[in-house]
Order: sequence, then C-alpha cells, then structure tokens
Amino acid sequence: MSKVLLITIATGKYHSFIESMLGSAREFFLSSESHEVNFLVFTDNPTLIPDHSDIYTSVWDHRPWPYPTLLRYHAFLSQKDFLSDYDCLFYCDADMLFVAPVGDEILADGLVATIHPGFYNKHINDFSYERNENSTAYIPYGLGENYYAGGFNGGRSADFIEMCKVIKHNIDVDHSKDIIAEWHDESQLNKYFYDVVSPAKKLDPSYCFPEADWAKDLPFDKKLIALDKNHEELRA
Repeated sequence: MSKVLLITIATGKYHSFIESMLGSAREFFLSSESHEVNFLVFTDNPTLIPDHSDIYTSVWDHRPWPYPTLLRYHAFLSQKDFLSDYDCLFYCDADMLFVAPVGDEILADGLVATIHPGFYNKHINDFSYERNENSTAYIPYGLGENYYAGGFNGGRSADFIEMCKVIKHNIDVDHSKDIIAEWHDESQLNKYFYDVVSPAKKLDPSYCFPEADWAKDLPFDKKLIALDKNHEELRA
C-alpha cells in the first residue's frame, strides 16, 4: 500500500474553502484501498480545519499578497521530514473542488504537472512565462513546451522535495534583488519544468478545470474544479 499526502494552504480568507475542498478530496482523491491518503494543511488558524484523523495541520502565518502563494515552497520545506515519510506528495489549491474520481492515472515515476487550461492550445510565445531576464524564472520567447498550472501538481516525494528546494532557492535569489516573478510560484514552477526536469506525467486541464464561464466549452472532463471567486476580495 502506498502512502500519499495531499498538501494545501489555507490562511486568511481562504479558510472559507477548506472544508469543502478536503471533503471532496476525501471522497474522490486516490480513494482505492491500495492507497493510504492523508492531508496536510498549512494554516494560520488550525481550529478552523476539520478534525479528522487523516488531516494534519502545520501553523503557517498569513502574509500580504503575493506571499501566501509565493512562499508555498518555503512552507512545504518547513515540514520536509514529515513529507519524506510518504511515497507520493501532491499539492492542491484550497479553492479547488474534486468533482469526480482522481485515481491512479495521476501517479508517475517522477513529477506530475497539470497543463494550464488557459494555454493548452496556445503558441509558446503566448504562454505567461516570466520574461524578465533578471529573474531566475526567466524563459526566453520561442522556448518551452507547455504552460503548467500551479493549482495541482505532485509526484514521488523525493522528486517533489527536490523541486521545492530548487524553487525556494530561486525565489530567495530573486527576493534578494527585489524581484518577484509575474506569476509568482507558478512562474518558478514552469521554469523548473523547463530548465531542470520535464514532468514524468502531464495531466490535461481536467485537473484544473475553471468554473468560470469562459471555460465552459473546454474539451475536457471535469475532475478538479478551480472555483470562481473574487480574487481582490480574497487577497485584501
């Protein structure tokens, strides 16, 4: 039996999503008997997290935007030893909802990434890669393969933890130069998949399907929905 950990972050107003996300994950995420699945929530208020034996919490302060997302890899590494006890690690945004079974098709011998629904059929020059040459996340025009969403990714624990280390380092280097990549951790994630290692498995946008109206005609089945919300209000 494999041990799998699903990680998320719920601080500030994102607490409003966590109960439904975890409830849907407990129903649909790797629910076969061949997996032991637990959950780890980084939160500034553990009392707001559902009390179940398979849900763990780690205290993580809420910070002004964009730091709640930019520093996610710093958070993960603060619990590196705990993460290392698992065979596979996956990250899911708190404002997501599992709506259909997500099974063994997401597992791979390496890292797993989700193709961003907004860019799956776009030319590489239209991808939202970081274009600031001074950033560690920089990818030149004309290069790249896919643009990956930051909302759902994972893989073997050793590979995931190594990815966290590299991305944390690059974010710290940028920070020392007063640089923040345009799409924060997602920019750094895409640089890692471009520059260090390509994902062993590339999931289609079913695993980050937008609830927004613009996505209604996307040719994918809904498995994991990115909920529509007022970003400015949540990040205030």
